[in-house]
Amino acid sequence: MEGDLIELLRAFNADNNSSLQFLKEFQTPDAVYNVYLKKLSYNASRSALQLAQQKSEEVGVASVNFKTKELRIIKAGSLDRLIDSLFLESGDIDGTYVRIFLATFRTFCSPLTLAEKLTQLYLKYEDSGIPKASVFQQSILHLLSIWLDLYLLDFNEPPSYPCLQALRTFLKNSVPNSPLFNRVQHRFSKFCADDEPDDGVCLDGSDSIDGSYTVHGRLFPSPGKSELIEVVEFSQLNARTIAEQLTRIDAELFIKVEAHQCLGSTWNQRSREKANECPTVAATISMFNSVIYTVISTILKDIGLKSSKRANIIEKWISIAQELRIMKNFSSLRAIISGLQSSPIFRLKKLWSNVNKSSMEIYTDLSQIFSLDGNQIASRELLMKEGTAKVSSQQRRKSKTIGIDSDLHRYEQSALCCGTVPYLGTFLSDLTMVDSAFSDYTDNGLVNFEKKRKEFEIVAQITLFQSAAKMYQIAPHRRFKIWFNSMRVYTEDESYALSCEIEAPYPNERSLHKNGSSKSSVSSYTSITLSYSNFSLTSPTPSDRVSIGSASSDSAHPITSQSSISSGDSDVSGNQDRRVIKVTLLASGQDITVNYKSINLTNKDRALAVIRRVLEKFHQDTTEENDPSSFCLVQITDKQRELQLRADDNVYYAMDASSTPFTFLVKKISVKTPKKILKNRSFS
Repeated sequence: MEGDLIELLRAFNADNNSSLQFLKEFQTPDAVYNVYLKKLSYNASRSALQLAQQKSEEVGVASVNFKTKELRIIKAGSLDRLIDSLFLESGDIDGTYVRIFLATFRTFCSPLTLAEKLTQLYLKYEDSGIPKASVFQQSILHLLSIWLDLYLLDFNEPPSYPCLQALRTFLKNSVPNSPLFNRVQHRFSKFCADDEPDDGVCLDGSDSIDGSYTVHGRLFPSPGKSELIEVVEFSQLNARTIAEQLTRIDAELFIKVEAHQCLGSTWNQRSREKANECPTVAATISMFNSVIYTVISTILKDIGLKSSKRANIIEKWISIAQELRIMKNFSSLRAIISGLQSSPIFRLKKLWSNVNKSSMEIYTDLSQIFSLDGNQIASRELLMKEGTAKVSSQQRRKSKTIGIDSDLHRYEQSALCCGTVPYLGTFLSDLTMVDSAFSDYTDNGLVNFEKKRKEFEIVAQITLFQSAAKMYQIAPHRRFKIWFNSMRVYTEDESYALSCEIEAPYPNERSLHKNGSSKSSVSSYTSITLSYSNFSLTSPTPSDRVSIGSASSDSAHPITSQSSISSGDSDVSGNQDRRVIKVTLLASGQDITVNYKSINLTNKDRALAVIRRVLEKFHQDTTEENDPSSFCLVQITDKQRELQLRADDNVYYAMDASSTPFTFLVKKISVKTPKKILKNRSFS
């Protein structure tokens, strides 16, 4: 499975395939194709090969034993053309394209519409006289089987299950005795029999066997058993146990994530209403935030605690983070670092001065993993290096310096260190960037499938790491469950108030906190972002946290807005999402010796909006002659080339960020760029 995914990642992008050479772009009224030349082995007779060899020697060239064939790969198209591309000319399915299509089609087509289109296509081949009609029909049934295997949630739409019903009716009429029909019938019966949706996430309100119940994700004991409640304190659990249990929960939630629910169109601001359609992702985010809140609560909850004892709590969380690093659980590791970097904790300078030197060194090293420098290159490289490795580099160093029984060491490797839980927020951010940089549709209204290929490259990485997360073998721990579920969590204001009771605020700090600017104090020390930035949940109430009863009891909360608990690094990431560009206006007949203007570009700016700002800066009235839509935005790259952006392109992500300084032109679409500007990248 893992090997197949790696090969798929290498092969799905035609541009990176050395056996393919781009030839041309081919357009039809409802599709755009990239045409490639593909090398194929030439199976000629020996005599023909000898003749070719003789002729090649006569003209002084090397002989070849391959031929080329034109290959069309769809770049954009209507829904019907995209569905047609699922099948090769031979009638077989295109395996690579099918994986991309099934992972991304929900952004331009509903599951019910796809099911109806496929069944109509099957019926079209019946008694049609089309060559290989039976082969195409078998391929359609095979495709439906793959869809049912990989994306069962598409069919889980209670109470009427329209997509599954449509498929069931079609199969009953067309292939009633087929294995696929029996599978669909069984799944339909199971869905109808289940009281709760089988979506991998247990929703609130279900009662457990012992009479306990959950409200908004928090577990409450049975009212009649209050005298049997067991109290477990943070100090009673060792760092290894906590790290193991956090890893168990994170792995189980990450495995259940439906990768297609991570697509950027769901998470960016313009589609915020779709967030509730992604419960598996929301559950992972909820758990991440719960760990942050728990870190803050354990440090702040006992106001009368001595500073040295409170420092011991921080040291223990650092030890837990170190264990998580060994187990390659980068999700809870980042959550703990973020909790320690939050304003209520970071501002406690006297407390931090009591943390021992060795713990601070470990803390600094772990913090560097999630540095934002170079688009989080440190964490990305570490994840690629150790993501599918059997043992982390930390574990290898530990085993060399500490004498460990060989049998125990082998057990620890197989049970704990083989798995990996990545930080999902990295993938969500990447998918959001792709969504912002590329349009869903072309100017002709065709689905931009090149965007889907870029999204699938990221989605496939999630699927790959899900395979790695299945390697963990960790049993639930009852006392950890009691402790984690019973932890009191605080809102931002409550956390800050407790923090100020522990250490009095410095002058003007309260007013700065009230205005939301006290958080900037953290940005001078760290570059770790808290939670999932724009993807995180609202600040917690005492009942808003994840209940960890069993693997499926980790509840998902609806995503509404950015978390109000912040480490202050939103300011840092905000600066990362801004660039200053030099831009000038070049109109028809205008002298090329012109001044330029500097524009502060954000990651929200589309090309048409930038054009309007440029026209305003150059005091151009937006008359019919100066209609912004009649202009185009062009970047002059360091390779003396033009990069023209479409009106709805996100300039921040679509531009060539490696070509500095950032030089742009706004010109009439019909105006040709002067060679002097292309050569010198200068406006003077």
